[in-house]
Amino acid sequence: MHLAALKLPHDIPSPAGTHRANSAKSLRDLCTDIARHRAHAASESNGEEADFASACYPTNFTKGLAHNNFGLVAQAEDYRVFVEAINSPAPGLFDSHVKSAEDREVAFKCRVKGAKPKWRGWESPRAGHVYELQGPDAGSLGMAPAPRVGSSELSAEMAEVYAMALLRDVPFKDICAGKSKEKFCEKDGDAAFSGTEIANLLNSIGLNQYERNRRFARTQEDTAPYVAPLSAQTLFRGSTPGALVGPYISQFMLIGARSIAGDGNGQSNFPAKEAAFDLNDGFIPYGSLIIDQRTISHKGCLDHMTNWAHWLDVQNGANLAKTDCWEPERRFITTPRDLATYVHFDALYEAYLNAALILIAMESPPSKGFPERSPSGRRTPFATFGGPHILSLVTEVATRCLKAVRRQKFNYHRRARPEVMGARLTLAEYIRQAIIEHNESQNRPDMVEMRAKCGLTCNDLHAFEGYDPKCNLLLPMAFPEGSPMHPAYGAGHATVAGGCVTILKAFFEMFEDCDAGKERELCDSKGMPIAFVPTSDGTKLMKDAKTKEPLTIQGELDKLAANISIGRNMAGVHYYSDYYDSLRMGERVAVGILLEQAPTYGDPVEMTFRSFDGDLIRVSGQAESAPTLTILDRNGSRVSVDDWWLRHVVGEEVIL
Repeated sequence: MHLAALKLPHDIPSPAGTHRANSAKSLRDLCTDIARHRAHAASESNGEEADFASACYPTNFTKGLAHNNFGLVAQAEDYRVFVEAINSPAPGLFDSHVKSAEDREVAFKCRVKGAKPKWRGWESPRAGHVYELQGPDAGSLGMAPAPRVGSSELSAEMAEVYAMALLRDVPFKDICAGKSKEKFCEKDGDAAFSGTEIANLLNSIGLNQYERNRRFARTQEDTAPYVAPLSAQTLFRGSTPGALVGPYISQFMLIGARSIAGDGNGQSNFPAKEAAFDLNDGFIPYGSLIIDQRTISHKGCLDHMTNWAHWLDVQNGANLAKTDCWEPERRFITTPRDLATYVHFDALYEAYLNAALILIAMESPPSKGFPERSPSGRRTPFATFGGPHILSLVTEVATRCLKAVRRQKFNYHRRARPEVMGARLTLAEYIRQAIIEHNESQNRPDMVEMRAKCGLTCNDLHAFEGYDPKCNLLLPMAFPEGSPMHPAYGAGHATVAGGCVTILKAFFEMFEDCDAGKERELCDSKGMPIAFVPTSDGTKLMKDAKTKEPLTIQGELDKLAANISIGRNMAGVHYYSDYYDSLRMGERVAVGILLEQAPTYGDPVEMTFRSFDGDLIRVSGQAESAPTLTILDRNGSRVSVDDWWLRHVVGEEVIL
């Protein structure tokens, strides 16, 4: 036989060499055009910064600058230079011009383990200047103006944050039941309110149109001209249908998956010694290692920043972190304080990485629109459309989300944190009196002594002449250092939640029947519905007898995003609107990445899922072709891509 006949028909890939390089450039150019022609958001603040400049910016983020005894910026020029250093193209202004409280030699009143605390640095204040080469550039995204002081929406938001602080130690199952208000900690006594009482109080606050939209998202009911009232079951919930169904905490923050060594007895305890375990043991397989869903929790019933000296030092930038007190045993997330602890120390994308690991271990199928697994079974997913692909992408999207939200919070909105509003606002009489009494109890000698054992002591609790502890409306905080050193709006956790959960919904199949809208149920390997809650002591998981309808994978992923985001509110560091708007911006970061990746695959791809607003989203594409984004709203009507992209923010014309 002639040797030429033995030559393989495709012994090297096609295209290769120069042809491949030219194709790669063409694809990069296509992705650039996709990003360039996308609808461009125009970010606008709520105008308070200019309106209240003469009053030393009382509603803006001034943390870390020098403040007077009343908690206002001591020198207005310091704030103006701070903003200039954030937005100026000159990167060196922060080091050369900005004057921190440390530079102004402010004397801290608190001590950390007997020593003067150090000053905290501002966290990545110029990240909004960083460009992104995949997905939407941070400058093309936006958020609506934050609610203003004096608005019904901010009043409702602050009332809710105060209520979360009061219910911080009541188990979620009791809050949702609406009756019991017994605290889950060693201190005797009940919370000031039950879930039902808080819901009724929040329903009494008038709502503007923005709040009506967000209230609809929390109840999925609107009986115009009225809006459906909150109930104990919908209280503190997220803004998607899935977040309203079943137990408050997402199953992805409770369950594990079956061990690679097989089923256990369903009752493994920490530390797990048995090689075999099952999903209700709460262990997530991480290769041959495990991740335990039981969490460390801050000391129950102990709040912080409830006296003026502590609050003022935090505003001046004192680093009071690592003076936390702890519960002696780990447990499943049982109370808002447990959830607040989780989001205090999480690796930001860890909950979504864990969810991906659970879905992979449960062999949840990838999107039906992927070329792998192929119908013949000859191609199986791994490097593409498999575990490594989704695990890397669910973490990669987080970096894009952080840059986008930093640009919003530092470069545009600079919204003060709830801890500041707690020093400015007076709310409804019921909550007002309950907060005064709570703060008074937090400053009893035994509570002061407990903080001292953790290393935190503060002198001169009243701080200024005429201070009356009977008027103490400071927001009780879950963390000794209070909120982070960056503004409230948008929220980093919520933006990352929106991006990561969107990637998970796109890569795993969300539907049994997409045309009929039937979502895939969350079931174990035997086809039994999964719905667990912690036992009364938080040490084990048990079947939730109250959940009658099967939970869905998509619903529990949406709930996961809400849990992580609103957990920050429960700590006192964010408002509801921070969560709502940031979540949707993160969703758009993820959709932008999916659109730009679609033309790079060698096969046709399609991903279908529900947005956080209830839209049916379909991303499809084929090699070297422009991708398609198809959107149907929750009523089945077609939505233009530009309208969807700018649904929550005004647009801006970009000269191409």
